[in-house]
Amino acid sequence: MIFRLEDLNEDCAKQMCTWKYGGDCSVYNVPKWDIMVSQKWAITINKRRQDEFKAVIDENKELCGYIRFINKDEYVLVGLGLKPSLCGQGYGKSFMELLKLECCKKYGSKKIVLEVRSFNERAIRCYKRAGFKIVDAYDKDTLIGKGKFIRMEFSPKK
Repeated sequence: MIFRLEDLNEDCAKQMCTWKYGGDCSVYNVPKWDIMVSQKWAITINKRRQDEFKAVIDENKELCGYIRFINKDEYVLVGLGLKPSLCGQGYGKSFMELLKLECCKKYGSKKIVLEVRSFNERAIRCYKRAGFKIVDAYDKDTLIGKGKFIRMEFSPKK
């Protein structure tokens, strides 16, 4: 599968609300669109969606995932999600390469940072294979309660 990035439009964002992850990963399920709008999630605000989010599209123009880029002073914080039906099928490598390429294109050699829930061993292995290093572990308050997280970093070559 070949991935490319496109602007994340409202239709794609609404489609992501229908994605349902199973088991422990159900913490990644998001509420219905109208609830996210009422709670003012960044993805529902047009300007923020345009500035921070990209859709990951395959060669059939199907939505396969998303990446969120938040430009901080010292680093770029990324959030990402792969469509549940594609998880565990070996697409992580090309997904992460696309993420790193876009970061380098937009932010140069700025360090890339991500957070992942500590139970998500499959994602952690994927991020390690992509060159990310674990730098911290901590508890964090989230919309669904406290969770254990791992912070990982990637430093592009200058």
